[in-house]
Amino acid sequence: MKVLFSAFLLTRPSVSLAFTPGPTFSTAQTRTHALGMGWPTYVETDTKKKGGFTSKFFRDKADDADVHDEKESLLSRIEKKTISEAKEMGANLLEKTEAEAKVDWEVKADGIFGFVPTKEMTGVEPEMSRLCATISSQLYTKASEDEFILSTKDQKTEAFIYDDHGAFGDATPPFLAAITGDTMILGWRGTSSLADDLNDVACSPQSSLAWRKHAETIKAHGAFTSIVHNDIANHEESIIKKIKESGIKEIITTGQSLGGGVAQVAHLTLRAQIEDETSPWSALQGVNVRSVAFCGPMTTVLLDNASPETDAFLEKLWDNSCNFVYKNDVVPRGYGYLSFIEDFVDNAQGDLIKKIPMNRILKKILDFQGKLENLVDSTKENESLSGLLGVLSQYIHMGNLIYYESEDAKPLVLKDMGAFYNNTKKETDLFRCIKYKDVGDPLDQFMGWHMDIISYPEDELY
Repeated sequence: MKVLFSAFLLTRPSVSLAFTPGPTFSTAQTRTHALGMGWPTYVETDTKKKGGFTSKFFRDKADDADVHDEKESLLSRIEKKTISEAKEMGANLLEKTEAEAKVDWEVKADGIFGFVPTKEMTGVEPEMSRLCATISSQLYTKASEDEFILSTKDQKTEAFIYDDHGAFGDATPPFLAAITGDTMILGWRGTSSLADDLNDVACSPQSSLAWRKHAETIKAHGAFTSIVHNDIANHEESIIKKIKESGIKEIITTGQSLGGGVAQVAHLTLRAQIEDETSPWSALQGVNVRSVAFCGPMTTVLLDNASPETDAFLEKLWDNSCNFVYKNDVVPRGYGYLSFIEDFVDNAQGDLIKKIPMNRILKKILDFQGKLENLVDSTKENESLSGLLGVLSQYIHMGNLIYYESEDAKPLVLKDMGAFYNNTKKETDLFRCIKYKDVGDPLDQFMGWHMDIISYPEDELY
């Protein structure tokens, strides 16, 4: 069942070189404030009539009939049973040896992205993008705050919290807090364990007391929300104290893959907490919060019922969010861009038939998918799957998507208007206008698409 396969592609460590000092450029694109997609039924609200922020998102949505047809189309693709058919044609889902798998983590080509995005694109200086990428990478390999090497000759950065969660470390990704100048960076590691795999797929959209004023409109990825709440609850006293002592003006949340998704929910949580007069975080009024995520999945579901206060909150959340995407990486297309992920699975079928060895995580995912495909033969299961498609399709990205077609290409700034956006104005800067591009060896390229966008050359770090 490919929709569940898509949920499992949320993913493994990225440790190759990517952002190194290079040319920056300015984009002539105009930022358009828009969001993803809403529930299949839309109601005219006061916010929409007044032309507020969320109105720009909801007013050009498909009607119920078109939504139904799209869900049925996705369901029919899942029923093709691509993995089962590949096995019938001789596929054996071979796993790479340890030595072969190690190649997946090596730097491809020169490992240098030719263009570092500008502050106009991401909201932060290029050096801060590189620092966030470095933290996201080192979170996979460092085991204490003293092991992190984050400073350059021009920029001192010091970690002051590293939490591997002790006895619960196998179930919860590590968390880091660091300071550079008047900026605090909070980072989370991406997927690296079985429990992380389970957190990736525990994607039911949930409201939270952390954003109680906006809970009727905003829902977020359930497991990522619990990870954020756990770390904030454990460390908020020391973090708030450090912010006050250090004169911090901005908090940046960051991470790659699962960590990127967690970072986006952390941004939502902390922004709401600072604006909540009942929260200890309200003492930080005037401190901005933003997220700089790498290859993170979609984390947000919105309902078309925003109050003027929530409408304004969402606009600030949007303006302070960005997520980097590289080539055909399927992870940022989860959970709401299901047709893209279906295209990847179709493209990979030929490699499966050729018995090309694959990374362990991919083998595990495809084995699981093959078993699930056998469960969709009954009407009851198809009805349940159709309902699940309806939920997953509502996930969106907030803010700017910084999309690289290749490592030497100038990145595009895109926006996610959701799965059922009509695009009557023929906008060209839409994330879902970027279609999957078939390649000859998708199983081998899968890890590179997801890995190559983070890190920093260690010989420039101190």
